[in-house]
Amino acid sequence: MRDLRALAVAAVVAGGLLTVAPPAGAAAQDARQASRTQAAGPINYSCGARLRVSRDVPRNTWHRMAKAKGRRGMVYLYEAGGVYRGRDVWWAWGTSLRSGDRISIDWTDDGGRTYHACHAVVRGGGRRSVTSYAVDAPNGRKFRACVKAAGKWSCTRGWWEIRYS
Repeated sequence: MRDLRALAVAAVVAGGLLTVAPPAGAAAQDARQASRTQAAGPINYSCGARLRVSRDVPRNTWHRMAKAKGRRGMVYLYEAGGVYRGRDVWWAWGTSLRSGDRISIDWTDDGGRTYHACHAVVRGGGRRSVTSYAVDAPNGRKFRACVKAAGKWSCTRGWWEIRYS
């Protein structure tokens, strides 16, 4: 796994420079406990193209970007480059959860003022992890991952994006 604390990560991609941009003032692995989402509110609860990570995203392209710890369990924000119509995709994966807990991959096109949310719920039967659908990332779209466990939401710190130059 890459050490993302430095995040001076750059790679030549299709003739341009790819820069991973953490939220302003945030260390890559930092997580913030938040009882509420920090945006004005959700636009809708859709999952975009509804890409299944295990089927549609090659494992060798996965990059863990951030994490957040809930009252119980964790949620991780992942990114994979160029796997859906040449665009990046982002998704959330939650672990150490109980039946009824949920995770969300949220995305915004206006800097976090409003956002879309794609939820996944841990079902019964002792399952302790869950993966959201993957959401495509046209340039400028920002993402975060959230977990709701024991009645409280926690999200990754800020909104994350990939910038191309």
